[in-house]
Amino acid sequence: MKKNLAALFLALVMVLTLAACGGGSGGALNQAATSGNTSGGGAAASGDLPTINWKMGSTWGAGNVHFSVDQRFAEILSELTNGGFTVTNYAEGELCSASQLFDYVSEGTIECGGDWGGYWSGKDTAFELLSTIMDDFTGLDYYIWIYEADGMQCYKDMYGQYNMEYFPLVTNPSESGIRSVKPITSIADMQTMKIRLGGMMAGKAAQKLGINITAVPAAELYESLQRGVIDGGEFSGPKADDSLKLQEVAKYWCAPAWYQSAGVNGVMVNKDAWAQLPEAYQTAFEMAARLCCGEQLARYYHNDMVVTNQMIDEQGIEVTHLNDADWQTIRETCKETYEEECGINANFKMVYDSMMAYRDSADNYRDWTADYGFGFNK
Repeated sequence: MKKNLAALFLALVMVLTLAACGGGSGGALNQAATSGNTSGGGAAASGDLPTINWKMGSTWGAGNVHFSVDQRFAEILSELTNGGFTVTNYAEGELCSASQLFDYVSEGTIECGGDWGGYWSGKDTAFELLSTIMDDFTGLDYYIWIYEADGMQCYKDMYGQYNMEYFPLVTNPSESGIRSVKPITSIADMQTMKIRLGGMMAGKAAQKLGINITAVPAAELYESLQRGVIDGGEFSGPKADDSLKLQEVAKYWCAPAWYQSAGVNGVMVNKDAWAQLPEAYQTAFEMAARLCCGEQLARYYHNDMVVTNQMIDEQGIEVTHLNDADWQTIRETCKETYEEECGINANFKMVYDSMMAYRDSADNYRDWTADYGFGFNK
């Protein structure tokens, strides 16, 4: 099925190539002349596309389930262009640290980078909303908002301020929740623990709730739980958590994940490198990202279902929940945190207003479809 889809996209790309290159190939010639990783200037001059290889750094380490999305995107792009446009993936730390990746791409040190926008919330908190949200969107909501509502424009507006294009590669379902060494059944339980939470807004909400947040890099999460540096923490969804084997050191699982009900990972692209691409390669790049995003949405949901069953049925993980009153308190606190940030940061308000406008348009449909729209439980 993947190969059939790739063949269809390749056919379309080749049609676009003929149209774009029929009147000359100045863009391709410029790319061939200026990129150290580009060859095939003669082919470009004859009306064919050059061979291009870009470097793609990542915020994700080798073996991480999220890094596999970066790799899958590169694979699809190569398939769509018959190997003419390739992206070489580099795990976190191989080209630069995760914290350096934004500037590396923005400044053109490398052409592109696989990211999670929450890492850039120190530059602007609006980036966090483009990658995660508390107690609201699902992975499907992000997908619909991006491709059918106003979402993609928000990414263009925000990353564009830093000399970058942006393309989502996966819209994640809800994170697992907080994995801990002792059970969590209330806000009061969390107030007595040291907990690792990602996301600036989640940290602000947690502070309002009296929860002590401890900063721990994802790569150190397993050891921190094992050694008692922290009592609980989150990383991502069940499949991603399993890639770090967190269930080995945290037998309790408080769900669902109010601090990240869904998320987005994507690829940042330097605008100058993008502008030098032939139009057909730009089209192929966008197609590869779109295909990857749809494919990974299904993959993430399915993998999380499978791993959840394994953790509960085979590995002895105990799932706990908060009571309704505490959930309502958390919901109100998350909303209050967002409203306060809207009053501080115009960019944050721009993105948040767009997301809430989508929700307004979706709520009536959700009400009447109920389980028929978003799924039944036995």
